[in-house]
Amino acid sequence: MPPISLAAIALAFAVEWLADYIIGAVLFLVFAPELPASGTTPAEIQRISREMIATTAFLPWAFALGSVTTVGGGYLAARVARRVPYYHGLAMGIVGILYIFVMWHSDGGASQYAGLFLTIPLSILGAHFARKHMPPQT
Repeated sequence: MPPISLAAIALAFAVEWLADYIIGAVLFLVFAPELPASGTTPAEIQRISREMIATTAFLPWAFALGSVTTVGGGYLAARVARRVPYYHGLAMGIVGILYIFVMWHSDGGASQYAGLFLTIPLSILGAHFARKHMPPQT
């Protein structure tokens, strides 16, 4: 197996995680504008979050944008590594699945299972896009 650049994987995962965090925060502001009110207790924040997720289009948007960031993570890992793009895409997918397991919620629902099945293919798709912009390997 060719060497995998751990630095490329770490950088791509950090960028992907940051993008997911920012996107999640923006989606919360869009779908629950009352959430950041001052004096809101953690219990109220959890209640508002559960209601928002259950009654709005938050989940489809989060799922779609999360899929885009997963493709972007595979792309970035492959481009930064500059070699064996598909292995780097696979490595990003494996790191993504490990992250899903670490952050697993008992009430996460079908989106967690979809993430398990789609993370590796989406990361490899990103690596495939990166391969098109890389010089041929000798």
